[in-house]
Amino acid sequence: MGLNLNKKIIFFSLTVLITIVFSFFAYDPPKVVIIGPEFPEQEYFIEELEVIADELGIKIKYNAISDTETYIIDNPKSNVSLAIIPNPQGVRNLAERELIQPLNTIEVDNISISNLYSNHLKSIVTYQNNIYAGWVRLFPNSLVWYDISKFNKFKTIDFTSFSSLLNSTKLIADNGISPWCSNSESGSSTGWIQTNWMEDLLLSKYGGDIYDRWSKLDINASNIEIYNTISLVGDFSFYPGHNLNRTGFINVEFRNLPKVLLDDNIPCFLSWSGHYFLNYIPDEYEYGIDFGVIQLPKINFENTTVGIGDSIVLVKDDNLSKIILEKILSKDFGTIWSSKSDSQYISANNQFDSSNIVNDLTKYEYKIVHDSLNEDNFRFDASELMPRPIGSDKLWEFFQNYIKNGPNSLVVLLNSLDKEF
Repeated sequence: MGLNLNKKIIFFSLTVLITIVFSFFAYDPPKVVIIGPEFPEQEYFIEELEVIADELGIKIKYNAISDTETYIIDNPKSNVSLAIIPNPQGVRNLAERELIQPLNTIEVDNISISNLYSNHLKSIVTYQNNIYAGWVRLFPNSLVWYDISKFNKFKTIDFTSFSSLLNSTKLIADNGISPWCSNSESGSSTGWIQTNWMEDLLLSKYGGDIYDRWSKLDINASNIEIYNTISLVGDFSFYPGHNLNRTGFINVEFRNLPKVLLDDNIPCFLSWSGHYFLNYIPDEYEYGIDFGVIQLPKINFENTTVGIGDSIVLVKDDNLSKIILEKILSKDFGTIWSSKSDSQYISANNQFDSSNIVNDLTKYEYKIVHDSLNEDNFRFDASELMPRPIGSDKLWEFFQNYIKNGPNSLVVLLNSLDKEF
């Protein structure tokens, strides 16, 4: 009897053990799908997601696709929980279609999302009084890159203000050396670099209110503030000898700019370009040794920066997706990413500990961005905020014609652009 009882106990124990083992291997933790564009340092982003996944005991999958906004529109019943949207227009479009969830009740690090960002960053992802996106990272456009060895030959460069910079580089041009490298051809998108120049100057000259009215097309292209700003772009572009190959720089590929800038056999040594410039610098060149960067100097307003960035939206309305969203937007997200020597990560969270950043260039860009944010003087690229037929078509076409036809064409071109609004 005792022997049979022992056998039954052993059998029962084995059954329980086998059940536990099979249950363990059969267990499939919840999977959360995040979609967004493919981008440099994507592996660092995924590494941050893996930390969150391990903490929550789940799986997080990042799927890189070419057009996040269109995918959500075309697949309203997909398994996507969160999405990275690089354009605020896309956020508002999805909100209008009721394909993403409002974030008003979201708290990040016990701070309401409405208190986490500058007024401008909140406003451009707000639809019908609801905030529909949080900001993950930001990049500055308002930069001047320079070749250190060539730059050091000129002691007259004055970065005190934009006018002093322009005057000092014009003097160099008068002596037969073109100081600016300005290649800007970009296929059907040629002209976007000139819109960046205009936006930098408009914000610095007239401040955020005029800039916001322009980005909403609440003022005409022929308005005096717009005319004066584009005239400044013209002064920079058309002054004799100021730009290398001025007559053809809209026909020369912009991705070659770093090679031109850093070529010792080419005289130009300055480039008015955004953060994107860094992605095309050959690996053999080192920041602080071969090249440097400085914030575009002011006109009237201090600490103004035009830039771009990535926002994140909530597609699936469930608690797990919200928890992950909060962690991605938290002050701790990006800590590992920032510890990489080549990291370009600039957190949009104003509570982020910038001492985590080890890359000196990223430290400098972080300061530029956050000094502007603190004064609500950071503005998103205006052409990215405009209705797409204007910001990504007519405005580019306008600048192509302006560069081709010269300063005397400005009034006619502005009046023609007015008709497109």
